[in-house]
Amino acid sequence: MTYDCKRLFIGRPEMTVLHLSDPHLFADDQGSLLGVNTQESFCAVLDDIRTQAIDPDVIIVTGDISQDYSKASYQFFAEQMAKLGKPVFTLAGNHDEVGYLTSFLSQAPLFNHKQILTEHWQILMVSSHIEDQVHGHIDESELDWVRRCLEENSDLPTMLYMHHHPVPVGSDWLDEIGISNKDEILELVTEHPQVKLCGFGHVHQFSEYKIDNAVYCSVPSTCVQFKRHSADFAASGETPGYAVYQCHADGVIDKQHYRVDHYLPNVNFAISGY
Repeated sequence: MTYDCKRLFIGRPEMTVLHLSDPHLFADDQGSLLGVNTQESFCAVLDDIRTQAIDPDVIIVTGDISQDYSKASYQFFAEQMAKLGKPVFTLAGNHDEVGYLTSFLSQAPLFNHKQILTEHWQILMVSSHIEDQVHGHIDESELDWVRRCLEENSDLPTMLYMHHHPVPVGSDWLDEIGISNKDEILELVTEHPQVKLCGFGHVHQFSEYKIDNAVYCSVPSTCVQFKRHSADFAASGETPGYAVYQCHADGVIDKQHYRVDHYLPNVNFAISGY
């Protein structure tokens, strides 16, 4: 990953951020996850964004871009995202091949930078990826980097993004595969009141929790969803979704949640894992 900073000129006090997550793409255009064709559902989400006339300044994708670890899955993602013509920043989820993500998602308008600075905001892309593990962990060097960025830009309201969830979401099986050292990131966020939002994926559902100064929120997958408040693995028939954050210069964030209601996923509920 590129640790240097990407500076974006927005040109107005408000900034619009589009948050997507968990496409789980395959090289095969018929590839499916729990019965849902992931290329088809991903394109349905992008079409809905266009239909809704959403015009983001920044697009954040919080991991699990690929399901089969293939070069072609990342190439497909890059081709489709480039059509939006907006800056796209990605990070690795537990299903991602970091080398491919870095090499194929690094040409404009896609970027690997971990720090994004605008006139009024700071965005930090925090890695929770562990090779060959489903759960997440934020190592000490990453925590130190986040702390340094926050201290160096204490005047800027900040958003953190990561793949794994740093807070429980109320599903036992999912909460076992969140961030193993979540207390450390929660403490760091609480110590720095300029952090206004911590966004994540991994859980394939909308969730939102306010803790001290920050809102912790997830978005659905662009393919299949997980049943909320389930003790064991269970899929949901809910449609794909995404979120839009209107970020004001004073640190206030207005959140809008979207479902792609015209796309009805053909979920195979008999499958007991992914």
